Amino acid sequence: MSQTKKWTVKDVITTVLLSVLLILIQLVVNMVCMVNDFVSMVLSVGFTMLLCAPIYFLMVSRVRQRGASFVYMTILGIVFLIMGNWYLLPYYMVIGAICEAILWKNGWESKKKMTAAWTIASLLYNGVNLLPLWFFWDTYEEFAVSSGMEQSYIDSFVRYYSSPGWLIFIILFTTICGFIGSLTGGRLMDKHFKKAGAL
Repeated sequence: MSQTKKWTVKDVITTVLLSVLLILIQLVVNMVCMVNDFVSMVLSVGFTMLLCAPIYFLMVSRVRQRGASFVYMTILGIVFLIMGNWYLLPYYMVIGAICEAILWKNGWESKKKMTAAWTIASLLYNGVNLLPLWFFWDTYEEFAVSSGMEQSYIDSFVRYYSSPGWLIFIILFTTICGFIGSLTGGRLMDKHFKKAGAL
């Protein structure tokens, strides 16, 4: 099926609603994982990408328009901007642009392209933790303290993300989770989303 030339009101509403759902899942996962430093620092991003993948597949497949991924990533960046991490807005916009490049030629019709887009996004999502450590530490530390994070949590953050061994593990774990989530999303498209009339 060819791309619709113009976005409709329905496309906009669907993209925004599913983007909000994706962000809510991310926030809930982050909150639940905060109970343990190891889970929060090492595993939470992977869990997020695993759980969000089917919703991302649903959004791209249902909207069937260029720009859906970019809109989602921009909204996510705006949420971080509101929270005080301004530098994540342009970063997520770049990730959104990369996803759009992968999906450019009717990517919503190809599970392989959607898998590639979400897997790359999962890899790059680690920037949410790496950017503050490498470039914006003062901004992050101020945000962490104002959010009520304990010093032990901040110390754990530095320890995990400044250790090459842990960093490699985190990046691999997150990317693999995103890939597995994409496979799950592809199966759900065929078995449930289409049968339920969501696509």
